[in-house]
Amino acid sequence: MLSIRTVLCPVDLSASTARQVDVAVDLCRGFGARLILHHNQVELAIGAGVGWMWEPGHGQPAMRPEKKLQEVQATLPAGTEVETRLTRGPIVEAVVAVSRAVSADLVVLSTRGAESDGDDSVTDRLLESASLPIFAVHDAHHEHRTPAFTAASASHQALLVPTDFTPTSQPAVDVAFDLSRRFGFDVHLLHVLPPTASNGDAADDARRKMAALVPQDLPRRPHEHIDTGVPARAIARVADAVAAVCIVMGEHVRTPTRHWFRSDTSRAVLHPSPCPVWYVPRPAPATDVSAPASVPARRLVEELQDSGFHFWPSSYLHGIVDSLEEGESTLGDMIAAGIPKDQLHTWHGPDGSAAIDPAGLNHGRLARLWRTLEKATPERELLERYASEIEAGHVCIGVQIASPEGVRVLTEIFKQHGGHLISYFSVGSVQRL
Repeated sequence: MLSIRTVLCPVDLSASTARQVDVAVDLCRGFGARLILHHNQVELAIGAGVGWMWEPGHGQPAMRPEKKLQEVQATLPAGTEVETRLTRGPIVEAVVAVSRAVSADLVVLSTRGAESDGDDSVTDRLLESASLPIFAVHDAHHEHRTPAFTAASASHQALLVPTDFTPTSQPAVDVAFDLSRRFGFDVHLLHVLPPTASNGDAADDARRKMAALVPQDLPRRPHEHIDTGVPARAIARVADAVAAVCIVMGEHVRTPTRHWFRSDTSRAVLHPSPCPVWYVPRPAPATDVSAPASVPARRLVEELQDSGFHFWPSSYLHGIVDSLEEGESTLGDMIAAGIPKDQLHTWHGPDGSAAIDPAGLNHGRLARLWRTLEKATPERELLERYASEIEAGHVCIGVQIASPEGVRVLTEIFKQHGGHLISYFSVGSVQRL
């Protein structure tokens, strides 16, 4: 059964904050959870389209964040269990760090409702880089409906749950069923067939699979929908057609190739959705309790060794440290600064040199094509230098980071450990730091 004990609400203290907090308070009331109000003092705009940077007169001196947080806290309904957190640093990393520190079960974020999604949205960037349970609320002008988390609601509210019948979509289906048990939501299951699906066999097979998903104890049977086309567009279209108050999405896919050539479905749904989107990550792998207690923990520098290397590492900061010991210390400081492990990568020793592979010899035709295209670019020279450093016994560390402030903080961490050859790769350019 779905349990939410702590709701984290990172706010930018803009005009969008009141609506975002209202939704977070409603969730807390429905689940009996505590609320954590969080504000970060470097990048203020949690929802870039509705945040501080777009308000008239934003250059004027602002009220101190501590005072504004107190004012927001004072508006909360009596009986709301609330705490506040104030941080300074890269916003995405700060949200992840606070989420872990308070053991947040759900993060409520405000995002803009624009057709053109962009990496300036904190929600976009968290979906791209971290596995967090996120409830994304749009600005009031865009969002047609918002769920009410009240038991046995008089008007049945529709939850739309897209499923592709893979393990990554199952947790979202389970959450939707639990919300139906608790609050009486009407669940609408949706499967989107590819545009080329022209016969009824695929639709019949999808209906059989959807029927198999439904547990016996649901208060009412889910509605089943089959649609055809581009998944993200179909999901938004069906959500509007059934007047959904929320879309419950499974974990997005964060593979480099998918990110370069097209947005994954989960992220692509975020902005055109006419209602909030509840993102449900894949459960963390179970700990192997059978492992002998005497087995020492792996060092970070070994644990984070990457067997591959992005052909064009967009939004990546890379640097060299001169020993495994410095690599371990550098990684420890980066994690302490709030960088999730899944954003950190290391390359060292023969395996690291083979992974970087400046000529692309070890990675097939696609890699060789990219390396050929890179010959005339600064990146090719850097790849050769990184490979040379690794062959000399040094360690290359890569960090997936989209925040300019995050790049600055991490560059300082590199330099504190004697880091050199520090470069930031963005689309089509390399910045030497």
